[in-house]
Amino acid sequence: MDSGPLTSSRSWLLPALAALAAALVLILASALNAQRSLAALNEMADTRGRARAASLHAEHTLSLFKDVEGGMRGYLLTGHDSHLEPYRAARAALPASYAALRAAVGEVLADGVDWPALDAELARRLDIAERLVAQRRQRGRDAAAEQALLAEGKASMDAIRGRFAELDAGIDRRLAELDAAVERLRAEAYRSDWLTAGVAVALVLLATALLLRERQLRIRLADELQVINRTLDARVRERTAELSAARDRIAGFAGELERGVEAERRRLSREVHDQIGQVFSAIRMIVRGLPANALPADQAAVLEQAIDMGVATARRIAGELRPPLLDDLGLPAAVTHLADRLFAPAGIDCEVALAGGEALGEAESLAVFRILQEACSNILRHAGARRVAIRGGADGGVYRIEVDDDGGGLATAPVRAGALGIVGMQERAALLGGTVRVGAAPGGGVRVGIAMPLPSPRAAGQNAGHDEEDPAP
Repeated sequence: MDSGPLTSSRSWLLPALAALAAALVLILASALNAQRSLAALNEMADTRGRARAASLHAEHTLSLFKDVEGGMRGYLLTGHDSHLEPYRAARAALPASYAALRAAVGEVLADGVDWPALDAELARRLDIAERLVAQRRQRGRDAAAEQALLAEGKASMDAIRGRFAELDAGIDRRLAELDAAVERLRAEAYRSDWLTAGVAVALVLLATALLLRERQLRIRLADELQVINRTLDARVRERTAELSAARDRIAGFAGELERGVEAERRRLSREVHDQIGQVFSAIRMIVRGLPANALPADQAAVLEQAIDMGVATARRIAGELRPPLLDDLGLPAAVTHLADRLFAPAGIDCEVALAGGEALGEAESLAVFRILQEACSNILRHAGARRVAIRGGADGGVYRIEVDDDGGGLATAPVRAGALGIVGMQERAALLGGTVRVGAAPGGGVRVGIAMPLPSPRAAGQNAGHDEEDPAP
C-alpha cells in the first residue's frame, strides 16, 4: 500500500505552538518591563517630590532670615519692642527649619553644597543682628548710625541670598535631570511597548496562519485516510474471501485425504485379514495334515504357537487399521472393545456408556473413534490413572462424549500448547464441524470433551452411498 502522501506531509502544529509561546514570552517580558518602568517612574516622582520639598524648605528658611532682618531693622528705626516679635519668632523657628532643609537637600543633592560655609554665614548674620539689637537697647537712636556693622550685616545677608540661590539652582538642575530621565524612560517604554506589541501581533498572525495550514493539512490527510481505508476495506474483503476459499479448499482436501486414508486402511485391513490370515490358516491346515510323527513334538508345538501368534497379529493389525466392530456393531461396541484391549492389561478399570451411536454417520463415527483412540492412548501413557469413564450420547443436534480419568491431572501434567496428539484430535473434529476441549475433570484428573454435530438425514445417506464404494485393490 502506498502511504507516500501521509508520510511526506509536514506538520505545522509545533511551529505554530512555538510562535504562540514566543508571543506569550514577549507579552510577559513586556509586562515585566512595564512594571520596572513604572517602579522607576514612581522612584523618580518621589525624588522629584523631595526636590520640590527641599526647594520649599530653602524658601521657608530664607524667609525666616528675611523676618529676622526685617524685625531687626524695624526695631533699630523705631525702638518699639513690637518689631522684635517677628524677629524672635523667626530666630526660634530657624534651627528646626534649617535642619529640615539640610535633611531634604541631602536626599536630593549628594554633593555640591558647602554646608560649613553656609553654616558660618548664617551664624555670622544672626550674630550681627543680635549685636545690633543689643546696641539699640543700650545706645538708643545712636546705634542706627553704626553704618559699618549695618554694612557687614547687609553683605552677610547678600551672601546668604547667594548661597540660597545656588542651592535653588542645584535643586532646579536636579529637577531638570529628573524630568529628562522621566521623558527618556517614557520614550523607551513607548518604543518597547510598540515594538513588543508589533512582534507579538506578528507572531500571533504567523501562528494563526500555521494553524490554518495545519487544519487544511489534517483535512487533506483525513480525506486521504478515508480513501485508504476504503481501499483497505476492499482489499481486506478480497483477502478474507481468498482466505476463506483457501480454507475451504484445504478443509475439502483434508477431508478427501482423510477419506482416502481411511479407505486405504480399510483395504489394507481386508488384505491383512483375508490374505495373511488365510495364509496362516492354510499353513495350520497343512501342518495338521502331516503324519503324526512327521515333526518332533517340540517343533510341532513351536510351529503351532508361531501360527497362532501370526493369526493374532494379523487380526490385531487389521483391527487397528480398520476396527471391524465399528462397521459391524457400531460405535459403542468398538469403543468398548478398544477400552478392554488398552486398559485391561494395565489393570485400569474403564466404564463405557455410549448411547445413540447410530445417530452418527459413518464419517462422524470413525472420527469419534479415532479421537477416543488417541485420548485413551494419552491416558495410558501419561495420566497414571486407575479408573476411566467414557460417557456420551445425542444432545439435540450434537453428539457429546466426555472422557474422564482419575490420574494426576493438568497440575502435574499440564497440556502443552500445540501438543500434536491434542492438535490432531481437534483438527480431526474440526473437519466435520466438531470440537475437542481438554480440561480438568470434576473429581480430579483430566476431562476430554468431544462435541460432534449429527449429520442431516440427506447428508448421512450421501455419505453412506459414498463409503460403500471400496477402493480398487
